[in-house]
Amino acid sequence: MGNKSAFKEIFEEFYTPLCSFAYKYLEDTVNSSDVVQEVFVILWNSHAKFSNFGALRSYLFTSVRNSCLNHIRNAKVKEHTKELSPDIKCNATDDEYEIEATVYAEVHNAIKRLSPQAREVVIHSMNGLTNLEVAEELSVSVNTIKTLKKRAYKTLREQLGGMHWL
Repeated sequence: MGNKSAFKEIFEEFYTPLCSFAYKYLEDTVNSSDVVQEVFVILWNSHAKFSNFGALRSYLFTSVRNSCLNHIRNAKVKEHTKELSPDIKCNATDDEYEIEATVYAEVHNAIKRLSPQAREVVIHSMNGLTNLEVAEELSVSVNTIKTLKKRAYKTLREQLGGMHWL
């Protein structure tokens, strides 16, 4: 109820996975971010109380899903379509998307816990840069990049090893 630090923690924990979840429906980064932000504004203004973490999580994902469906419906009305139907181009269930978003969040959080230099190496590598390109970008030797990458991936495996991958 108005606790800014608690709200900030909730926002930081759920913002990225909720955006990923919304993107599955909207296939648009900007609209996905807008929907998630609107849900957080509603949460802040409502001062809702939750009995446990699971109830909060369920509320957020359900609210985002419903907001996405409303966004899709409103977009269809604006386009003057003749028939309103759920044309979501996906084969997975909401639970699968929620699990996927959670996994992305866990990986993202594990990368955030790396040292700044290791984090940059991993992010550049994930963006498709070669070791040489990363070395040039960071102004270090290729061997330094190889060492940082090897240590970073080892740390990530250790941090994420306990997750139950479904």
